[in-house]
Amino acid sequence: MGDPNKEYFDYFKGSSTEETKEIRKRAFEEANKNLKSETKVYWQRANYFWLFQASVYAGYFYCITAKNKELLWENPGIIIGVTCLGFLTALTWLLSNIGSKRWHGHWLNHVYKLEDGVTGPLYKIRSSGNIWSVTKINELLSEFSIIVWVLLGLKTVHIFYPCNILAYTTYILILVVISFVFKCRGKSSPYKKPDFFKEGEG
Repeated sequence: MGDPNKEYFDYFKGSSTEETKEIRKRAFEEANKNLKSETKVYWQRANYFWLFQASVYAGYFYCITAKNKELLWENPGIIIGVTCLGFLTALTWLLSNIGSKRWHGHWLNHVYKLEDGVTGPLYKIRSSGNIWSVTKINELLSEFSIIVWVLLGLKTVHIFYPCNILAYTTYILILVVISFVFKCRGKSSPYKKPDFFKEGEG
């Protein structure tokens, strides 16, 4: 098996030493620009999903505290639908976090490879000791929100359909279908991944 590093740098090789250095410098600058852009977009997406979650939470608690509760009891599907929407937005938030982290790692790997000949090991040198990862914390928060919506949904089903196994089963089935559809349909098309890349860490 060939050297993965040599294979990688062969993609950024010119007809002369100077041309090779220039190509790799431009590649580093582009990768670094995309890395910064991906970091910025990541937090823009986070704000977007925070707004979604806050809106659905507000809608849910408005429904359970609404003055006109007769309408709610006559149409329990409304508030149960709100919990499904909350689950959906929390799930898409988690999947978006995972996808954004993967792209961030993609560009960070390029920077790691190319930076030595341009800036030196600027990104490779990190502070010693364990530090908190803001992306992992955000990912855990989205997972926690999924759990909260599942529990709120089950509690709501119990209020309107106490001890009704069919209602519980239907609700869980809806959540499973939502998860299955987004898990299968939300992925990008497969592409050939060079073996000199490792999974990025955020």
